[in-house]
Amino acid sequence: MRTIILRSTFLAILGLLFLQDTQAQRGRNSRRVYRSYSSSYYHPRTVISFSSPRVMIPFGGMNYYYSSGYYYRPYGSTFRVIAPPIGININILPRGYRQIYAGDVPYYYYGGTYYKQGKKNNSYEVVDAPLGASVPELPEDAKVVVVNNQKYYELNGTYYKEEIKDNSEIWYTVVGKDGKLNTDEPVAEEEEDSGPVVGDIIDKLPNDCRTVVVGGVKYFVSPDGIYYEEVMQQNTVKYKVSGK
Repeated sequence: MRTIILRSTFLAILGLLFLQDTQAQRGRNSRRVYRSYSSSYYHPRTVISFSSPRVMIPFGGMNYYYSSGYYYRPYGSTFRVIAPPIGININILPRGYRQIYAGDVPYYYYGGTYYKQGKKNNSYEVVDAPLGASVPELPEDAKVVVVNNQKYYELNGTYYKEEIKDNSEIWYTVVGKDGKLNTDEPVAEEEEDSGPVVGDIIDKLPNDCRTVVVGGVKYFVSPDGIYYEEVMQQNTVKYKVSGK
């Protein structure tokens, strides 16, 4: 009888230690937040060291670092996540990748990066986002933009549009790339109570504007989402607020 009690006590203590170890591991990995319909998890944009194996990939005269599906470049004493250059190759697709199609052409997708089968066996090449391809989750840093009263998501010049599948899942279709969104209509003119008003003309663009092409027209988009169009006044280049 005493032997049975001691054995039960030992098993209980062992189970308690296992539970504490599991909780401690969860605490150490608390930044990994899984998302619906997503095979990727949140990770910091800048890291000091890598928690998983990394490989260095020389490409275009520069060294890139690859780890767990993401690409990095040195930034001071740290490493910063970057969009990989088109044409760079890896040997193994990241765990949790998705196979998708644009027409009849197969692609592989993970964390905002698209791959095609490389020229060499067992290699996969980073390619531009294929128009018409649908993915189950957006890249982490994609931001909402509104054009012609339609909501899109944009990252690094690639535009996604939200679509609801027959099974009620939300997927995202590539509808524009390289800063170009195909539409025949001009940017919608929406006025707000504060900030620049549509029709205002300024002498100089705000800092950090990026260029996009909508309906064949070039616009400059400020970090706060204001669209500017280049105009000429008295032989001087100025910029008109065309939309928000």
